[in-house]
Amino acid sequence: MVSKKLRIMTPILAVGLIAVLVVVIAPLALYPNCNIVAPYYHRVYSATSVNGLSWTVNSTVIFNHASVPGAVYYYGKVYLYFINAECGEKLSVAISDNHGNSFAVYDVAISGSNSPRPVDPNPIVDGGLIRLTYVGNLGGNPANIVTSHSFDGINFVEDAILFSEANITDPDLFQYSPGEWILFVDLGSTLLKANGTSISMPLVRDTTFSFGGILCSTHYINGKLHTYYLGSKGISVAEYNSSGLTVLAEDLITGFTGFIGDPTVVVFGPDNYLMYFKQTDIPP
Repeated sequence: MVSKKLRIMTPILAVGLIAVLVVVIAPLALYPNCNIVAPYYHRVYSATSVNGLSWTVNSTVIFNHASVPGAVYYYGKVYLYFINAECGEKLSVAISDNHGNSFAVYDVAISGSNSPRPVDPNPIVDGGLIRLTYVGNLGGNPANIVTSHSFDGINFVEDAILFSEANITDPDLFQYSPGEWILFVDLGSTLLKANGTSISMPLVRDTTFSFGGILCSTHYINGKLHTYYLGSKGISVAEYNSSGLTVLAEDLITGFTGFIGDPTVVVFGPDNYLMYFKQTDIPP
């Protein structure tokens, strides 16, 4: 005899299965000539803050079918880089001249032989240009962390391969001092650190560094380096100095179901910060 509990659970399971099938199959019907990849199911949201620690979330989706946001404020405009997965997978930049209220979207072009499949964009302002650091060869072994530069934020020229190692993703490059560059990359569930005096040559791994966290980006907040990352308690922030990373606050973004990560922060000025992050209902 079928138990009462099983009779109740069967339609519930059926509804759940149908929902999953709709989510997975619907894109194939909408885009029959496209290669639907995992970031298709990702979306980008934003949040604002006056201190870099407490954040107010905007529940409006900024971009759908978009993943791994990385953003900077450059000559009065927001440049938001992301993996555009609406049809296939490509690197795009959304540019806004009104603090992110509206955007124009462009395909990113990179001149050089080390960027056949660029992903995981990490932009910074480096003097009078935008420096974009990324995994240049998605699926390659080893993975190459490449850095390129641009004066318009759309067309880039490769400068160097900064670091190569198997299974690394999501670079975070920043200048700690005039003579020291720092690179964080994901390796499993931890951050790997490399450093050097110049980004025209490969950086060297710091084997003494260890930190539990991934998907990070580092920004100057009130004169101090703040590294935003995904940790065991969600999107969190730590202060970086010569001693390493010290956690300042955890669980910065609340009220979302599913998976959130890849925080990046636009610094408009003192007490004026804008974060972008990704969310997905399907585990990445």
